[in-house]
Amino acid sequence: MRDAQEKYRRQPDVSIRRRGAGAVALPMVAAVVFIASGCALKPAPSGEATLKAALPAGTTVPGTWVADDRPGAVANGWLAELDDPAVAAIVAEAIVNNTDLRAAAARVQAAQQAAVVAGSRMLPWVGANLGGNITHDDGGSTNESSVAYLGVAWEADVWGRLRAQRAAAEASAQSAALDYAYARQSLAATAARLWYLNTEANQLVALGEQAVAVYQKLTDLVQIRTDYGKVSDLDLAFMRAKLESAKSDLEAARASQGEARRGLEVLLGRSPATEIQTAEQFSPLPPPPSLDVPGSLLLRRPDLLASEQQVLAAFRRQESAELALLPGFSLSLTGGRLGEQLMTLLDLNPWLAGAGIGMSVPIYEGGRLRAQVRIATAEQAAAVADYGSAVLGAFREVEGTVANDAIYAARLPYEQRALADRKETVRISNIQYTAGKIDLLWVGELQAAEIGNQQTLIKIVTAQRANRIRMYLALGSSFDANPAAVSD
Repeated sequence: MRDAQEKYRRQPDVSIRRRGAGAVALPMVAAVVFIASGCALKPAPSGEATLKAALPAGTTVPGTWVADDRPGAVANGWLAELDDPAVAAIVAEAIVNNTDLRAAAARVQAAQQAAVVAGSRMLPWVGANLGGNITHDDGGSTNESSVAYLGVAWEADVWGRLRAQRAAAEASAQSAALDYAYARQSLAATAARLWYLNTEANQLVALGEQAVAVYQKLTDLVQIRTDYGKVSDLDLAFMRAKLESAKSDLEAARASQGEARRGLEVLLGRSPATEIQTAEQFSPLPPPPSLDVPGSLLLRRPDLLASEQQVLAAFRRQESAELALLPGFSLSLTGGRLGEQLMTLLDLNPWLAGAGIGMSVPIYEGGRLRAQVRIATAEQAAAVADYGSAVLGAFREVEGTVANDAIYAARLPYEQRALADRKETVRISNIQYTAGKIDLLWVGELQAAEIGNQQTLIKIVTAQRANRIRMYLALGSSFDANPAAVSD
């Protein structure tokens, strides 16, 4: 069968059709069915072969992670592990109401129906033509005519071109379903990160209000000491500048808080009215998850599985383009009756039936068919390269989030101890300034350092939680109990 295919591929590109009917019809139909039953599609590339072709020469899947090697399987249900009812409620609302996720679900349905359309081309087409006409002239004569025909047409998929198109459409539909599954996981992760970002914004606003209150108190103290002539106007101007800068920083923090709330509200499908109530404090963070081996990522992350399905779809489209160079065979059956008044009287409009078999041979198409083969081949190469990029990107995400998780865990106690020391220095400096032992510049700088340290600590806590959520997503861990690679 492959020898026959290669023979026809060497023919130039023109479409001609030859039809016959009568005694030769049934033998030709039998021959077509026999040929069709012997032409199977090419075997699909295995996952190992696809991965080998996708990665650059010499690049292989590592046996362990470089950043860390915590044995154990990756578990699902990270949302329950966070043990934060507020985050769970936000994620649930996002899954139900998010408009982007609804659009992704609609695209899955469209892709599934496209697969139905591709499969329908392998089935017979049946159609009917029914009509009637009445003509009345000035002489009072009336003529009636009618038509009733039923037609059946079928393209025999001798070489497998239609089957390849159907397989490509099915792979594309599966890819769309996996993309939806990944969008669902990404949405849950984004909702959780935005919740933490809102908590950070709330804490920075509270810190800004605290800074304004502190600088206002110091300004009042300096004003009193200036009135009594104990300090110069320079100290008063310096502290007023600190107070005004703190007020400006507070307004900037409030603006960021509004943006964070609006972003979360839109994600949840709400109107961006900054009315959502978010947490003032962070919930405790659970221990980091197990990692499993890097190779398991290829079977667990929906986006990687979707990219692999795109490679399969491109493979089948390229196969279909090659098979379009071969002859096509079709069968048609028609039957019906044409009724007209005069012909009825003469008994010249009996019921009619007909059958035909057609063959279309590409001889000359201006290079269109071969160009389509080259296009499909290039698209297949691009899909393979995209898959390799997705795999390497997934490995980078895991390595990066795992490494950052350890860094944040190491930095946090340093910043906490530094903040405790800053608070003590500010307390002592205020006492010494009141006693006249140090100048105001020193007090102001120590106070600014403490506030800056508090801001850093808040941002580290936020970054640690956001990084943990990204780690769950990178590992292919589902936010609920269902595997991440299974869509709704």
